[in-house]
Amino acid sequence: MAVVSRRARSWWYAVAVPAALAAAVAGALGARPDIAPPSKGHGLPAASTAAVPPVPPTSGTPAEVRYAATQVLIRDCMQRRGFRYWPVPRQPVPELREFPYVLDDVSYARRYGYGGALERRLQEAIAADPNARYVRDLPPERGAAAVRAVNGDPGEPDALRATLPAGGVLRRSSHSCTSEAERQLYRDLPAWYRVTRITDNLAGLRVGRVLADPRYADGVTAWRRCMRAAGHDVADPASARASVPEPASGAASPGEIGLAEAEATCATRTGFGRLARRLDAEHRGALDRRFHTEVAERLRLEAAALPRARAVLAAG
Repeated sequence: MAVVSRRARSWWYAVAVPAALAAAVAGALGARPDIAPPSKGHGLPAASTAAVPPVPPTSGTPAEVRYAATQVLIRDCMQRRGFRYWPVPRQPVPELREFPYVLDDVSYARRYGYGGALERRLQEAIAADPNARYVRDLPPERGAAAVRAVNGDPGEPDALRATLPAGGVLRRSSHSCTSEAERQLYRDLPAWYRVTRITDNLAGLRVGRVLADPRYADGVTAWRRCMRAAGHDVADPASARASVPEPASGAASPGEIGLAEAEATCATRTGFGRLARRLDAEHRGALDRRFHTEVAERLRLEAAALPRARAVLAAG
């Protein structure tokens, strides 16, 4: 079962984790709902969580409402097909935050360091997922049937398809409970699948562009001088984080907190944090303009789905 390592965790967390949690049953047997050629693209890592929350109210952000409704619809579909499914939370560790360029929140650094202990909590939740445990406890043929129910077969002739901006093609069954749930909410399932996979993929492209921007390199240079003056000879934020061992307990070590606090302090003093956010917004805008059709279609489908999602949650 895949886990979220500190070295690998970055911009994709907010995108990958909800989708991976929704595929928890598949994760139990190593199945993948989205298939892409390994040399060009990849599906989302299989993951799951231990918490079994009650059906949430219809309040919350639009994204939270749509996600919760999707989970309820998957649960109901699985029940109709003779299986159990426990809705999983969108953010199993709410405190866990992303700093894809540089940690620039001093108070966060003082409390959590780089978030290694929070990642440990996430991995523990993944290991205790009730959906994965349920599938493991089923007879092999029955467990395989449960996986097919939630994910279907991405090799089927009428599978959903999305060509990613970075290359590669993702495929997913159009007959799975996941697809059935999304069809109920978004109606035009092929369009929804295509635009979400494309627009979600833009996050990785955006981060790559920021990291390659010469202005970002200038920010790293100023930040590095500040870090050396503070007694930390590190090349860049990624090197600083990579130098910290994985946590051995449920709390960040003094060494991790000290280094993270220095990184955040220097990011603030040199303006590196502000620069990174400005570059991120600039490159986000450029990509949104390039893929304006897909971005606009996603927003339209999400807006139309919100009343249906609230109705699903109101019905329980």
